[in-house]
Amino acid sequence: MQQGHYEPIQWNFMNYQQRLYRLQQVLKESACDALLVEDKTNLYYLTGLELSAGKLLVYAHGAILFVDNRYLELCRKKSPFPVQLLDQPSLESRLSTPELAFIQELAFDSENTSYKNYEQLGKLAKAIEGKRSDKNVVKVIPLDAPLKGIRLIKDAQEIELLRKAADLGAQGFDFVCSLLREGISEHELATELEVFWKQRGSKTVAFDPIIAFGENSSMPHYRAGTTRLQKGQVVLIDIGVNLNHYHSDMTRMAFFGQPDPRIVEIHAIVAEAQQAALALCHPGTTLNALDAAARELIKAKGYGSNFTHSLGHGVGLNIHEYPIIRKSEGVANISLEAGMVITVEPGIYLPGVGGVRIEDTVVITPSGHENLTKRSIAPVLR
Repeated sequence: MQQGHYEPIQWNFMNYQQRLYRLQQVLKESACDALLVEDKTNLYYLTGLELSAGKLLVYAHGAILFVDNRYLELCRKKSPFPVQLLDQPSLESRLSTPELAFIQELAFDSENTSYKNYEQLGKLAKAIEGKRSDKNVVKVIPLDAPLKGIRLIKDAQEIELLRKAADLGAQGFDFVCSLLREGISEHELATELEVFWKQRGSKTVAFDPIIAFGENSSMPHYRAGTTRLQKGQVVLIDIGVNLNHYHSDMTRMAFFGQPDPRIVEIHAIVAEAQQAALALCHPGTTLNALDAAARELIKAKGYGSNFTHSLGHGVGLNIHEYPIIRKSEGVANISLEAGMVITVEPGIYLPGVGGVRIEDTVVITPSGHENLTKRSIAPVLR
């Protein structure tokens, strides 16, 4: 194995049993008899199987995975749960058996279920009623993101995967900085970075790399283009990698020659704002308070209107997960808990000049936090 190469993860069977149990508790609290999970990411979380289609029927005493013929052999070998063929007759027959006759409220994930699938669920419910001897009505019940709270708290193996992803992500940052030279384009750097990560075992990039030269850095969601690097430009590098399905996310700045003095000024302010927020990254801090720690400092320095996005977001199987960290009524009563993995990424953006963002990914621990982004926040000088 070459140095720096990352091997695929082997999940422990107990991980799936624990996740299933937590989801069963959600069903119990929601007074639903069963849930059909169809979202691909949630299916991976619960089974460890990468499926383009499938349904996991979860109920109080177990779970059944339904997949089509493309995945049937694979899943029968590797699924932590019993597997059956996914087609309408099989679903109807299985849900009509005496063993599952207790299912009278069949839940679905309202956040991830399309209207077309909702209509199909309604037809499935009617078909089940017709096949059952008791003829009891089967109701289709929406649940709002039933796995959101479960996935919010990462287990030990997930955190280790996120450490590895962050490590590979930081290596990618070092690699990009090593390539900075006059005349190279943003797109060339992004392409070289993706190859670098692929050679070391990554699945893909977490998102299109944001590599922005000069004035382009004032656009928070800029994508690498054809602009070529010139002396005196700032370089914003916001990158993330997908390793074993888990993501990294980091942003750092590089100064290619002497930058505009305004960039130097706002870099110092953003760094101070980020440190103020990181100091509050421990259990019990509300998301509103965390956002305010950085936002109020930037506002006091006169750049409040130039911090135009949320302070951060959750990271895991998706690059952007619950929660979004921005002061609002929706997160007013949500507090940090051990096991949460979030980004802290304040920024200041000056149209026509450039922008600065500094981003770390951190794990909330019982006594504070662990910073996974093991790179200095000082600008890289080239």
